[in-house]
Amino acid sequence: MIFGSLSVSGSVADGKVICPDPEDFRELKTTPVSLGSFRGGFTLHPELPYVPEEFCFHDESNHILVLISGVIYNRKSLRDKIGINNDVTDPMLIADLFLRYGPAFAESLNGDFALFIYMYVKEEAWLYRDQLGIRPLAWSADDNAFLFSSDIYGLCRAISVTGTADREFLLGHFKYIDNRRSPEPAVHKLLPGHYIKYDKSGPSIYQYWFPERIRADRGMSYDSMITGLKSLLHDAVAIRADNRFTAGAHVSGGIDSGIVSVMTRKEYKDQEDFYGFSWTPEDFIPPEVKYDEREIIRSYCQKTGINPVFSEMKAEEIPGLTGSFYFNRGFFAEDVSIDQAKSRGINLLFSGWGGDEFISTGDRAVEIDLLRHFRFRLFLRRNPVRPIRKFIHNQLNFVILPVLGKLDRRTARAFARDARYIKKPWKRSDERAIRDFYFHTSRHQMHLRMLSFYHLQDRCEIWFINGYRKGIEYRYPLLDRRIIEFMLTVPSELLCATPYFRPLIRDIGAGILPDEIRLHWDKDDHVYREYLTMVNAVSAELFMDEFEKWKANPDMDFLDFGLLEEDIERYRSGSTDPDRKLLSRLIVLIKSINEFTRHYRERPGESVHC
Repeated sequence: MIFGSLSVSGSVADGKVICPDPEDFRELKTTPVSLGSFRGGFTLHPELPYVPEEFCFHDESNHILVLISGVIYNRKSLRDKIGINNDVTDPMLIADLFLRYGPAFAESLNGDFALFIYMYVKEEAWLYRDQLGIRPLAWSADDNAFLFSSDIYGLCRAISVTGTADREFLLGHFKYIDNRRSPEPAVHKLLPGHYIKYDKSGPSIYQYWFPERIRADRGMSYDSMITGLKSLLHDAVAIRADNRFTAGAHVSGGIDSGIVSVMTRKEYKDQEDFYGFSWTPEDFIPPEVKYDEREIIRSYCQKTGINPVFSEMKAEEIPGLTGSFYFNRGFFAEDVSIDQAKSRGINLLFSGWGGDEFISTGDRAVEIDLLRHFRFRLFLRRNPVRPIRKFIHNQLNFVILPVLGKLDRRTARAFARDARYIKKPWKRSDERAIRDFYFHTSRHQMHLRMLSFYHLQDRCEIWFINGYRKGIEYRYPLLDRRIIEFMLTVPSELLCATPYFRPLIRDIGAGILPDEIRLHWDKDDHVYREYLTMVNAVSAELFMDEFEKWKANPDMDFLDFGLLEEDIERYRSGSTDPDRKLLSRLIVLIKSINEFTRHYRERPGESVHC
C-alpha cells in the first residue's frame, strides 16, 4: 500500500498526513517517506516477499520520487527497450521512463499498479492507476493539500467530519449504484487507465489508455484468433508467477477458474503442495441438486496435481464475518479462504475473475453484431425460427430490449424484490450503472461498458485490501490488458464457429483442462447456493433480535423499518409471505451494513501520523 499528502504551498497542512490505520492493519509495517512538502510512505506485510526498494525510489540528481504499489509485468521488455540494467527495480524503471517520455509513459506498462511520482523542485506530482484498476487508489484534494491512499475506506474515514457513510454507497447491495462511489463524497477513486497531475492549480485528470479506439480485425481467422489468445493466456499466467511467493488458486466447476488454476499449477511445478480453494463447504449435505460441483473439483484437482481445499465457513461464524463487513464487503467465503490459505503458508492467490466479461464471452451482443453486419444466414443458424416462441423470447431479451435500453420483466421484478425494504426516495437504481451492465448495441460496446460498470475493479479493491492486511496478494491473468485489447479486435462472427456456449475459453482449454470441466455447461454451483440459503436462514433467526439496534442507527434511515418489522413477524409466525429466502438474505445484509457503519464511525476525522 502507498499513501501520502502533498501541499504545493510549501508545507503540509497540519493533520493531513494520513497513514493506514494500525488498528485495521495490525500486521503491516509502515515506512514513512518525507521529501519537501510531501509526507507519506508505504506499508509492508512481513509474510509478503517484498523489500522497501520495490516500493520507493528517490533520484536526487533528477529531483524525482517514485512510490509504487504493485508489479510491472513487462519490465524486461521495457528495460531492454531503453537499455538499462536488469537489476533495476520497478520504481527505478518508472522514474527512468517518466524522465524519458513524460506523463504518457504509462501507456506502455502492463501490470497491476498504483503509482505516485513527485518532481519536488517543480512542485508537481502525478498519480497513476493501471489500465484495468487491479490496484486500488483513491484521492482527495482541498485548498491545503492533495491526499491519496491505497486504503480507500481508511482515507474516507480519516477525512470524514461526521463519520457518516454516503447513503448511496451503503445501498449498493440492494440496488445498482455507481460502483465508483466511496463512503465519503470528498474521496474519489482514480479511474483505471487514468492519471492525475497535481500542481499549484490543483488536480487535473487525464486518460492514458483508450480501449474505445480499438477496432475489430475483419481479416482475422478462427485459427489465428485461438492461437493468439492461447499464447496471450499462457504468458499472462507466466508473467504473474513469481517464485518468491507460495501460490494457490481458486478452484470451481467453472472454466475460468479451472483453466487459470491448472496453468498456474504448471508454473509452480516445483512447489510441493499447490492448493486450490473452493467456496463450497466439504461436509454440507444439500437437498437434491442438479449436480455436486465438489465431485468435479476433486476429480480435476487429482488429475492436475492440485490439493482441493473446501470452505470451512460455518453458520455460527457468520456473526463474526458480518462484523468484518468493513473489510470483506460480503465476500464471507473468500474471507474464510484467505484464512485457510494463510494457515497453509500461501501468500499469492490466482483467480479467474474477469473471464465472463471478455475471453469467456460468447453470447452477449453477438446476435446484435450479426444483424448489424448483415450476417443473416449465420444469425438464423444460431437462432432457428422454430420453435417460434423460443425464437421470439430470445430476440426480445437478447437483441431488442438491450438495444432499446429496456429491462426484461424478470430482471425488473428482481430489482423490486431486492429493494423491498428501501424507502421510496432511495429505491431507484443508478441509470448509468444499469445501462452499462444490461444495454448495448454491439459486442464492442458491451466489453467497454463492462469496464465502465466498475464491478471488476470493485471486487479487486475489496480483495486487495482485505487480503493484503492478512499477507495475501491476488493475480488475475484473465484481466491482462493484452487479452482485453485482443478481444476488442475479435469479430463476433468468429464466436459462432462452434456450437459451444463460451466457445473461446473451451477451445483454448483443450489439452490444458480435463474435458469434464472444459465441456461442462452448467455455470452455477448449486451446492454452494443451497448452503448460502441455509446459512442465511440460520443467521437471520439470530439477527432479527437486533432489529431495535438497526432502527436506532441514524445511518440506516433509508430503510422502511415498518415493513421490515411486519415481515419479521410474519416470518416468525410461519407465514410463507414474504419470501423467506429473500427476507433471510436481506436481513444478513442489513446486519452487515449496520456493522460497517459502526466500524466507520469509530474514529471519524482522525489522522494517523507516521
